[in-house]
Amino acid sequence: MNMISKLFAPKTAITSATIRAEIERAESEIAAHRAQLEGVLAGIAVMNDSQHAQAEADAATIKRAIMRLEARANHLTAELPTVIAAEEAAAKVAADDALRQRAEAARKANTKEAAKLLADYAVHAARVAELIAKLEALDIETTAVNATLRSNPVAEAVAGYDAIHRRSPDRAAGERRAVRKCWVYRYPGSPRDTDKVKFQYEAPHEVVRQADIGPDGEAIPVPAVQHDYYGRVLTIIPTLEDREVVIERVSFRPGQSEAPLSSVRLPPAFSGEDHIWPRG
Repeated sequence: MNMISKLFAPKTAITSATIRAEIERAESEIAAHRAQLEGVLAGIAVMNDSQHAQAEADAATIKRAIMRLEARANHLTAELPTVIAAEEAAAKVAADDALRQRAEAARKANTKEAAKLLADYAVHAARVAELIAKLEALDIETTAVNATLRSNPVAEAVAGYDAIHRRSPDRAAGERRAVRKCWVYRYPGSPRDTDKVKFQYEAPHEVVRQADIGPDGEAIPVPAVQHDYYGRVLTIIPTLEDREVVIERVSFRPGQSEAPLSSVRLPPAFSGEDHIWPRG
């Protein structure tokens, strides 16, 4: 680590990330120097002696720079696994310490804080049990009253608190209508009877189809249809009209009831105590 610290500026935190970044920087500089070296020696065939000597001097300087960078990169690459191992070991130590602290906090919470919470639970659960007992008594009385009213109907049956307060209303079936552009096909009724031919009566009727609207906001045209009219083929040409149509249908949905309070179970707060609800 003493050697590696000399490869970085003072006070630089030496981590696997900084080492990787330095290796990448060195490799990038090596590539740039090699390109520079090729440029220096590219014109050697047409150089005079003085130019040749200068080119070789420049090339030697570049080669030395490449050697230093390669040595730097190689040393960092060799040290990288050791640094990574040290970081992983440090991370494990930190994780283990954090887990020990969590375990100690959980131990204290279960020993001390939980005892206070359970005592509070016992107080509030007892109050809840009193309320459920009163509601249960009301439920029993309502059932008895309605049973008597069936044999002596002097008043309307009494709705229980579940029906009044603990059930959402039904959603009625219905539909939503609006005026839209529609294609209307009008079909003629049956012909009039003659002395020779009697027709089964059919009233004139129409078929309404909501028009599709194009990107321009206009109704997209639809073709005419061929209609077999008592042996004759009639061409029914639709007309575009504003009509009220159903745009949404809602089905019936019964209201939702909450779970009955008779299903509530309130166990004791501490071992050996009686159940808070149901009372036994």
